[in-house]
Amino acid sequence: MSDNNFEEKFTAAYDKMMERIEHFFDDAETNAAPTLRQRIELAKLRAIELREMTSEEADKIAYYVERDLHDAADYLETTGKEFSTWFNFDLQLIEARLYEMFASVADKTRLELRQLASQAQIAQQYYTGEITGIGSLICESCGTEMHFKKTGRIPPCPKCRHTEFRRQAK
Repeated sequence: MSDNNFEEKFTAAYDKMMERIEHFFDDAETNAAPTLRQRIELAKLRAIELREMTSEEADKIAYYVERDLHDAADYLETTGKEFSTWFNFDLQLIEARLYEMFASVADKTRLELRQLASQAQIAQQYYTGEITGIGSLICESCGTEMHFKKTGRIPPCPKCRHTEFRRQAK
């Protein structure tokens, strides 16, 4: 699979999985609340069932989605700041639906993280080649900021070519 096809497939899969998780949150609000991991598993299984991706690909996308949601929710919980500050760039550059979907799931994830405080304190690492949602990443080596205004594949640092990143926290 070419790099362009990989990125297109995985970014679309990331957004679709996030949409399904939001839908599962909405459906579950009247029932006993299942965990985020259960919701991600449901979204992953649905993608496999619909043959949108292989089981291995769905596992990767599920990992990326969970990582980003935990990171955003942890930021909200620890800083007390507005969700929009987590992105660290102009929200007008983001598609409204993508923002609403991500914000909705991240806010619900924040509530769940209160119950999983020890897990939320684990620093999330991001690596070149992975898929990430909207927001800003900082190169662990040189501090260069990379801004993601839509779901995309993480490239090497444009300044030093390093491959490890963390979320920008302001």
